[in-house]
Amino acid sequence: MKKIIVFGIALLALAACEMDFVPSDSMTSAALKENPNAAVYTTNGIYTLFKDVLPYQGEGEGGANDNRYVRHFFQIAETRGDNVVISGHSTDPFLGPYCYEEDPKENNLYYTWWIAYKIIYAANANISGMDENSTGEAAHLLGENYFFRAFMHFHMVTLFAMPYSANPNAPGVPLRIGMDYSSTTRASVEDVYKAIISDLKDAIKYMDKAGTPRGNAGYVSANAARLLLSRVYLTRGTDDDLQQCINLCNELEAVAPASVKSVYSKEQLSAYPAATMNADETIWCIIHSFPADFADYWGNATDHNTTPGAMYYATGAEKDGWGEWYWSDELIELFQRYPQDNRFKAYFHYDPKGVLNDGKKMITFPVKDSKAKFCYSGYAKGDELTDNGDGSYTFNYPATGGKSYKATPEMVNGYKHYYLTDATTGAAANLTGDATFGKDGKSEAYMRDNVNDSTGIRSFMYVRYFNTKFSGQGGYMTATSPVFLRWAEVWLNRAEAYARKNMDVQALADVDFIRTRAGLPAEAKFVNTATANARGYASVLDVVLDERRMEFCFEGQRFFDLLRNKKNIDRRYVGYHDFEIIPYNDPKVAMRIPTDEIEAAGISQNNHK
Repeated sequence: MKKIIVFGIALLALAACEMDFVPSDSMTSAALKENPNAAVYTTNGIYTLFKDVLPYQGEGEGGANDNRYVRHFFQIAETRGDNVVISGHSTDPFLGPYCYEEDPKENNLYYTWWIAYKIIYAANANISGMDENSTGEAAHLLGENYFFRAFMHFHMVTLFAMPYSANPNAPGVPLRIGMDYSSTTRASVEDVYKAIISDLKDAIKYMDKAGTPRGNAGYVSANAARLLLSRVYLTRGTDDDLQQCINLCNELEAVAPASVKSVYSKEQLSAYPAATMNADETIWCIIHSFPADFADYWGNATDHNTTPGAMYYATGAEKDGWGEWYWSDELIELFQRYPQDNRFKAYFHYDPKGVLNDGKKMITFPVKDSKAKFCYSGYAKGDELTDNGDGSYTFNYPATGGKSYKATPEMVNGYKHYYLTDATTGAAANLTGDATFGKDGKSEAYMRDNVNDSTGIRSFMYVRYFNTKFSGQGGYMTATSPVFLRWAEVWLNRAEAYARKNMDVQALADVDFIRTRAGLPAEAKFVNTATANARGYASVLDVVLDERRMEFCFEGQRFFDLLRNKKNIDRRYVGYHDFEIIPYNDPKVAMRIPTDEIEAAGISQNNHK
């Protein structure tokens, strides 16, 4: 029997979020039909698999505490993009995907694959035992299982296969529809997408038939299926797909709560991560409750160091965050165009050891390490900077013998960027002795406002820019109930579809809507400007992608946004990664498939060359 089956579906008899359950494979199809209540428990069991710690081969009864699907997914999906700076070597396996050097024997890969197919198997078992003529709650349960099967296939094909935009006929992932597991092969990317779309249409049909969702945002709904389907259509991206995406977003906009169309203040956004399960903005999240969902292998009642937020923040208190992941300079620069942006004000934080708002400035810039593999931060701040009165700043840099440099602003995509030159000769600065660590022969610099001399600095001189988008639930700075789908995506999915159909006015109107929600001033909006070169951008699509980057930063979307639009991943900024541009069709964008699966099932491995 192939490994996907050998991994099994031995769900643990736990209770979380008041979702008691029994193993899906302990129920026969006949038993499920005779006892509709059983489907409630087996379906609720799937929800817990996203957050449970289950023992994998050779692990103890409780499993490894850092093995949680939501943790691994959000880490893998976000670190492969261009939003995150990791501060140096770590024993945590997230470093492999971040550096595009993932180990197919590491637990973040095998556990993600294993749980995904465990959920798919459980959904298949439930679907096979449910009556397609069901009504009411039974119909909703059937729709939820179709959603889960689609959702996990979508995660697998976007993580472990080449993007659809690069080659729809490339090997995808094993497609598991129904209970026949006699064949284990990699279906094409195209075939996997067809199955996902079919399942989501069924999910919508059955959940609409039921009429009423089963509970709060911890349960999937017909709206969750519609939003996910709109994203799938965007990812496949034919002209008809783009129109289908627009149609679905129109349906969702018509039923969106009034509150999600209003301005979100800094205070509302700051409070959101602590209460995602009850907030109007959330369409679907994985509810975590305390202390049950954070019991650790040391016996502590709450271990909030295994959450997605643990890498983004550290308080200095014991077991309260590692604080090893920071905002990339590129992302900060994008936000700093408009300091009124409530999203940035709510989630961007310097190391708590630093004091904010003292009016000082700091310039950071890339400096290569001794191996010329990655680059760390050079910086000058406060009194070390001389304001030249024309928008430029001069400073001396001790690492080059106290040589003087000048940071001069230039307009890129209609917004200010800084580049370094030799203050004496005016020549492009080369602080590293290696022109590789620059852009078009120039070394880019980044201006930071309102820093203090005590701003936290970590190894390799990385400035500790913390993120609180996963903070606050239960009073813990590293805890939240992670969100997979929320209302902002309705307008930004539609904006992207409009832009790709060259419907610029409509696309910019949706961008303006999101900017209004974020509290940006009138001068930040496009006001339906009908131009393909909006505010200096090369295209309206680039406008939309920047807005998506800001709205969904750290939520695991940026990497996939770039790939489906045939955009290369520009990682030419400080961080413990290669200073490089990764083409969207580079074979290494498809992660390696876990070794256990390759050896047991005999499927082909992804070739990273």
